[in-house]
Amino acid sequence: MEYTKNQIKYNWKKDIEDFTYKLQYPFGENNKSDLAKSLSAIPEESSDKKNSLTSYSEATNYNAPIGQEYDDYQYSYEEGYFKAFKLIIAGSSNDSESFLMPALFFARHYIELSLKDEITNLSIATGSKFSIGNKESHCLTKLSNSFKKLLEENDLNILQEKFFDIIESIDKLSPKSDEFRYTTDVSGKYNLPIDFTDDKESPNVINLIALGQYLNYIYLNLYSLYFILEDNEESLLADTVFENPYVKGLLYGVVHSKISKKLNKSSEDQITSKIKECISTVISNNNLKIDSSDIKVDKFDDGYQVLLGTIPCQVDTYKNENTIFLIRPNRGNIPPRFGHFF
Repeated sequence: MEYTKNQIKYNWKKDIEDFTYKLQYPFGENNKSDLAKSLSAIPEESSDKKNSLTSYSEATNYNAPIGQEYDDYQYSYEEGYFKAFKLIIAGSSNDSESFLMPALFFARHYIELSLKDEITNLSIATGSKFSIGNKESHCLTKLSNSFKKLLEENDLNILQEKFFDIIESIDKLSPKSDEFRYTTDVSGKYNLPIDFTDDKESPNVINLIALGQYLNYIYLNLYSLYFILEDNEESLLADTVFENPYVKGLLYGVVHSKISKKLNKSSEDQITSKIKECISTVISNNNLKIDSSDIKVDKFDDGYQVLLGTIPCQVDTYKNENTIFLIRPNRGNIPPRFGHFF
């Protein structure tokens, strides 16, 4: 069937009017509440240049603060993806094929963020090493193996093998992390198979109820550890320098930087300036409220001591490798710990 350009434009405008009923989702047609009306509406034409997207709504619970005014970044990101995942599963029954895409992405991303954060928290609390750079950045199985090793090395592992099996099973569904985000990969190949068969006996499906139960299990175990380490005034990292979000921001920036590569390629007389340069870059890139002009680097034993104002750090170099120590102060009977990075 052939269409003129005018016919296409006419049909397009008509369809826009005809499909407004779809905006009512997830509310029923008979729901006349103010919230249903607001969330089923489109922006009104207005001469007012004020951006309504960043303006306060009369429905106060829907005003989402930007910049973590109340909760820390770790909580907001992890809790946000977990709760969004649960809402997706709860509403998936009428279009499960479409809901699968965001559901699996959110599940996978929640696990990735949580594992990375708990590896960081646990490394600080126990004084364990972890490498600088984005190694194992998306591989859930490798991250869970690192997490398991860290727990076992510090005699802290209470997790059943089911915990790691669940993570591995989700990782196998989306090993590259992009399969449920994009239609094709970078080479143009479809991420998911296209199947036109009518085989109803053994369809290739993912049980979204089971996926929801899997993520519940992961969440229960990881949130409980987060609560012990960082989420309350009695947690292990409370009243330490790591409670300061800017110190934690510096820590994350250093961990995901290429500082170790730069130091390994530097001569002895360049290391001091390279350390300053790397830390200044992390502070600048993340808008951290730490004055980079306060950075002082001194030779210390076999390595280097770094002072960031009142935050003591130490950088050691040995055997062509590098270790940064961020020191946290003593708390009662808990001995001082060192989060070190090589």
